[in-house]
Amino acid sequence: MFKIYDLNYQEVSFPVDKIGYGLKALDLNLGPVIYNSIYSEGDGASGAPVKRYPADREASIRILFTAADTIDWRLKRSEVYAFFRRLGVFYIAESHEPFKLLKVIVDEGYSVERPVIIWGQSEIPLKVLKPVFRQSLHTTLDIDQEGIQFNNKWAYGMGTWFPENYDQYSFVSTAESIKQPRFHNAGTEEVKFIQQKESVIEIKLNQSANWFEIVDDAGNVFRIDRTMYSGDTLRISGSEVTLNGESVIGDTNYTFLSAKTSWNYWELRNITRFEFNIDFRFLYD
Repeated sequence: MFKIYDLNYQEVSFPVDKIGYGLKALDLNLGPVIYNSIYSEGDGASGAPVKRYPADREASIRILFTAADTIDWRLKRSEVYAFFRRLGVFYIAESHEPFKLLKVIVDEGYSVERPVIIWGQSEIPLKVLKPVFRQSLHTTLDIDQEGIQFNNKWAYGMGTWFPENYDQYSFVSTAESIKQPRFHNAGTEEVKFIQQKESVIEIKLNQSANWFEIVDDAGNVFRIDRTMYSGDTLRISGSEVTLNGESVIGDTNYTFLSAKTSWNYWELRNITRFEFNIDFRFLYD
């Protein structure tokens, strides 16, 4: 069985009438991630892949709808057509892994079989949208604020059951007690924040500075050169960079950060008094 969520991450109810006739979810069929490869040429290792990147994956759902009689069968079929057409882009998750969401759309035709007079069933192909990985329904700041136990937001298989204390995604650093960001990516995949538009890296300065840098574990260095004062807030959300709500992308080096799987040890340079928050969704195969 499967669940459907809208783009605001709210669960969507299936069209079912008061008597109970209507759409029922059977299965979500999910294939592996398909990679595209770039191959080397003329360097003694001809034909060897030098870079692979996730490009696509196959997915489909099996549905059943029930009806009261042969007239109602046709009405229910129209409701199913309208339901998926109106959904547009949506998220889907297996009922046994309800917190891992795949972004999809129905944009191909499909047929409806009628095994008995009051049943209709169909295999509906889905187009998987980027990211082709599943993403967590909830975000890191949910963990930071609520923890992970007994809140029905996380589950086994999500990498969040770990013996160490890693439920921190907000940090306060002072000149007397410098605390660099150390946080855990519980997903199975690296998160590139320029691709995850809803991700937020936020730094509130508690000092003045005319530049500072953020260095991630991959060696990416984000730098901003601009006069900043105590109380200013820099926000990086996807490809948008703002200072106190004003775009300052032109004052940066146009480098964006990423979070590797497992532990991340970042460094902030040229500032020692700051508040740092990082909010993103984990990615899973």
